[in-house]
Order: sequence, then C-alpha cells, then structure tokens
Amino acid sequence: MVATQTTSRKSGRGNGHDKKAVAARAAKDELQTAQDAATTFVSALKSSAGHFGDHLTRAAEEKANKAQEAAKAAADVAVERAQSVRTRIEDKVREKPLTAIGVAAGAGVLLALITRR
Repeated sequence: MVATQTTSRKSGRGNGHDKKAVAARAAKDELQTAQDAATTFVSALKSSAGHFGDHLTRAAEEKANKAQEAAKAAADVAVERAQSVRTRIEDKVREKPLTAIGVAAGAGVLLALITRR
C-alpha cells in the first residue's frame, strides 16, 4: 500500500505541473494572438490615416484651384469694368473737351487745397 500512495502523490504533482504548463502555454498563445491583432489594427489604422491624409490633400488642392479660378474671374471682371469706365470717360472728354479741362482744373485746385493742410 505504501508504494501506491507514493505513486499517486507523484502523479498528483506531475498533473498539477502539467496543468500549469498548459495554462501558461494557453496564456502565451492568447497574448501572441492579442499582439497580432494589435499589430494588424495599428497597420490598418496607419493605412486609414494615410488614405484620409491623401483625401484631405486632394480636397485642399481642389479648393485652392477653385479659389484661384474665382480670383482670376474677379480680376477679369474688374479689368473689364475699368476698361468700360475708361472708354466712357474718353468718350465724354471727346464730346466736351472744355468741360473736361474745367473738371480737371477744379480737381487739381481741390487736391492742392487738401494737401496744403
């Protein structure tokens, strides 16, 4: 009977050790799985951030191009209006040259009075 008890004690210790080893391996495997998942998640996040950055860059470039086009259109309109005003003034001066000289002289006198003070 003594031999039976000794054998059962040894197998009991071995069984507990095996359970701990199995649990440690399982924990290690779970940790590796979690690390792999985290690595995959970080890679996906970096990729998404890159795509988002590219999208923002394209959107900013489009807005800048539209702003440049709008500025050019506004400048073209301003040039057309200035040319139109110039043409009208030239026509008035040709129609009434003495009046134009009088207006220019009056403007000169006013400008001189203003700048003296």
